[in-house]
Amino acid sequence: MSSQRQPVAVPQKVIDYLASEKTMTLATATPGGVPYATTLLYVNDGPSIYFWSRSSSTVARHVEQNPLVAFTVDTYADDLRHVRGVQGTGECSVILSGLEIARVADLFGRQFPDLQPGATISISFFRVVPTGLHYIDNTDQGAGVAAGTFGAEFHKQRAFSIFSELPFQQVETIVAELRTVQHAAGEVVVRAGGPADKFLVVVEGEVEVVTEDGDQEPVVLGPGRFFGETAILRNAPRAATVRALTDVTLLAMERDSFRDMVAQSLGTTGDFDQIIAARLKELAHSESSAA
Repeated sequence: MSSQRQPVAVPQKVIDYLASEKTMTLATATPGGVPYATTLLYVNDGPSIYFWSRSSSTVARHVEQNPLVAFTVDTYADDLRHVRGVQGTGECSVILSGLEIARVADLFGRQFPDLQPGATISISFFRVVPTGLHYIDNTDQGAGVAAGTFGAEFHKQRAFSIFSELPFQQVETIVAELRTVQHAAGEVVVRAGGPADKFLVVVEGEVEVVTEDGDQEPVVLGPGRFFGETAILRNAPRAATVRALTDVTLLAMERDSFRDMVAQSLGTTGDFDQIIAARLKELAHSESSAA
């Protein structure tokens, strides 16, 4: 079944900080994990980040092969008490919609009015949808950063995570097991009665969950919501069909990786234990009602 809690929103101070800066360092990688980093101009619309690059660039080639990226936006100061920044991970995709390209080009024009509008036929615009954000703010009096202290740590707090409903202690280890899956509006993501082979998290767009018997109202899941965990843990066929209501981007984790992760989490993270217990109880209730 699926979680009913709303995902945590990105704090306004993080969005405001992104809007105040102009360059970011973007890290991409090949499917085999060969890394590459570059500095780019960017604009943001809320938590979403946009940049442009030539279609033949290393960044463009990497994103086409492996859309998972990491990025950093920061403000350096000689006094570490004034350092701020955002570190994030996300899913990157080239923008194909003419309307969205025009909107993003307008955002760039307003953010960088001194730039000459050159030919755009050889460049592509890209969108990064964050799956996780950390906010660095050493201006916080509680950061405990002493001026001139060598090796002082940066005061970093998790500001947002697509996994906000999952109280994992090491989210970074989860990301390594994920891959991006995309479906067009109307497509079936998983079908009732099918094998429980993947755990899925919605990154962008919406999906509709419809039970096999049709007795329950469909449930709509948006960014940050997840599904597929109950069938995997019960080693049972999927109990519902999930269909894309809009074009949707998902993060998928294979069955065995998910079971290994749960085995490591249960007993050490009570909240996760409660989530799983609630799913199993909900499914058991549905089965007894149907009987």
